[in-house]
Amino acid sequence: MVASVVGLVADVVSTGLLVVTSDSRVVWANRALFALVTGAATVPEETAAPGPAGLGAFRRAGSGSVDPVDLVAARLAVAEAGLPLARVVPDDEPRAASWQAPDGSSRWLEIRCRAFADGDPTWGGQFGAEGYLLYEIVDNTARHHEEEVAGLRERWLRHVETIARTGIWEWDLVTNEVAWSDELLAMFGYPTDTYLDYDTYRSLIHPDDVTRVEGVLEQAIAEVSPFEFTHRMYFADRATECVLECHGDVLTDHAGTPIRIMGTAHDVTELIRARRELAQLTTHDPLTGLRNRQAVTGLLAERIAGSAGSERIDASPNGSAPAGTLLLINIDNFRDINDTRGHAVGDAVLRALAQTVAETLPTSVLGRLGGDEFVVILESANGPDGLGVADTLCAKVARHAIIIDDVTIRVTISIGVLPLSSATDSDTALARAGLALREAKDAGRGRARLFTAEHYEHVDRRISLARRVRDALDGGLMALDAQPIVDLTSREVQGYELLLRLRDGRQPELAPAEFMSALAHSDLTLALDRWVLRQAVAALASATARRERLRLHVNISGRSVADPEFGQFVLGTLRAARVDPSQLGLEIAESVAVVSLDAARQLAETLTDAGCRFTLDDFGAGVGSFVYLRNLPFTNVKIDGDFLRQVDTSPADTVLVDAVVRVARCLGMYTIAENVDRESLALALRDLGVDYAQGFLTGRPRPLTDLLAEVPYADPETREVSLNGFLG
Repeated sequence: MVASVVGLVADVVSTGLLVVTSDSRVVWANRALFALVTGAATVPEETAAPGPAGLGAFRRAGSGSVDPVDLVAARLAVAEAGLPLARVVPDDEPRAASWQAPDGSSRWLEIRCRAFADGDPTWGGQFGAEGYLLYEIVDNTARHHEEEVAGLRERWLRHVETIARTGIWEWDLVTNEVAWSDELLAMFGYPTDTYLDYDTYRSLIHPDDVTRVEGVLEQAIAEVSPFEFTHRMYFADRATECVLECHGDVLTDHAGTPIRIMGTAHDVTELIRARRELAQLTTHDPLTGLRNRQAVTGLLAERIAGSAGSERIDASPNGSAPAGTLLLINIDNFRDINDTRGHAVGDAVLRALAQTVAETLPTSVLGRLGGDEFVVILESANGPDGLGVADTLCAKVARHAIIIDDVTIRVTISIGVLPLSSATDSDTALARAGLALREAKDAGRGRARLFTAEHYEHVDRRISLARRVRDALDGGLMALDAQPIVDLTSREVQGYELLLRLRDGRQPELAPAEFMSALAHSDLTLALDRWVLRQAVAALASATARRERLRLHVNISGRSVADPEFGQFVLGTLRAARVDPSQLGLEIAESVAVVSLDAARQLAETLTDAGCRFTLDDFGAGVGSFVYLRNLPFTNVKIDGDFLRQVDTSPADTVLVDAVVRVARCLGMYTIAENVDRESLALALRDLGVDYAQGFLTGRPRPLTDLLAEVPYADPETREVSLNGFLG
């Protein structure tokens, strides 16, 4: 009876059971083991038999003897199955082992072995008095797979945390214990087995951020709501600082009581640094680190107007005219440094001067307008006091030796001083300070001069010039001349540069340099640039220009380069006129590109991507270097006339121009020579590899209207195929 019950139970359990003799002869196995070994879901009817023997193939005869046929079949089945029994120790802990099933799949088994003492009554005495081993075999493949997947997910999560510089933390509000992921501890500089409680974590938070962090957490707990905060934190060394961005949520029990906080922490130190550097580039000069023209003139305007601003200097207490003084600084004979020492040395001199001024006037607003021109806004000094500060600064710079590559260089500066109470806006302030600066230059350089009432005549002349230009622009009295740009090899005209002219019939006649210098600090340059651009596109849209594939180049000012809407204005004007962008080229001076590097890059990319040509003008006349060629997507480089004037007679000039040509070619840019006035110079430039030239030798400027009238008339041909992508 007992044996029958034991056999029935053994047949219905899911654990595989196997009994072998001490010399590994199979004695008995249950149905579960048969299914595992053979892969059969059920036992064939012809091999099954009721009773304690379980499977017919493994049963004992009623007389206690083993059926020879069945025993051979059993041994063969187990032997062929290759069950991993060899290393299982009887009466020891179960052993996990992999095994290849008959269907070829890999299975994970847990095997336990137990020895039978002779005469053990457990099995109703049905196995006789021999010694036996009982193997319990459990198929744990499903569980093993789940554990393996969970392990892979955990490793993947840790890998993601490592890559993303993100970790996970959990705060038990009941026990006040905090658990940190290994990646988060490693991020903090701790071993992964470190116990880090909340108080220690709190001590690592930057003191200025502790109150805010705890306030956010307290509010989240009170409202049972998600939260996020960013804070600074010190690493384990208590010296290295990082910035963490944390997100999390509050978990509650069934009664709604907060019991746990789950959160993530992301290291955003590099992201914050990149954002700050990007913000720095939009408002600061990349060469000197001082505020750029746009930023410093904006602060000057705020100061004069007394308007609020993020960096505004407060007006005088009585609310009258603003206190303070403007210093306009210029390095004397700076061009000589570039010509004799090179632009790299010139750049180093600019940086050294910026540092000297910053150290001398640490509380003042400093900026670089462009080239070798700097401004200082003194917070509270009046005119005479400001002049005293300027004199001191001139003397200090003159005494200070600048050492560059073991070479000592000394420079002097001239300064124009203007009380801010003498100006109504930033343009006027810069113009008047410029007049005082000019007087300092005329007096012998290396000194400062204060703007006085006598300078009004000069200021009025500038203002009248600006008014005259405005009237001419409004009255249609501005004109454009075209000067040819010629291929030095074929001597064929490749395009024309448009030159602005004032033809209002008034005396005295004004050369472009005269009225453009008067507008250098005025918004009128923006209107002039747009007028020139419209005229150029209108000319290109004419029937003759379309037929001859005329190409025009226009110059734009630094004010338009800094205008974020100018690029789209250009493209919109081209689209409206259905003009191929490749027919239009724009030129900006090197000094503008150096001062407004990011704005120049953005404008150049916008226009060259559409097909326009973009030229760096006056290269060699400013304070830049070949670095700007590499970093800006220009198509052409126009070499300044003074830079190449003696190429046909001076070996030194030949070497310099040759270097420009080689660099430009390597960067995929064409070169254009300015002010070419003789054949010998043209030939020397051609031999150096300069591509194009313009000047009196190749053609004098003439009215654009005359140029268009002289081109043979032809029916208009609009190149629709090439324009489809641009016109949309």
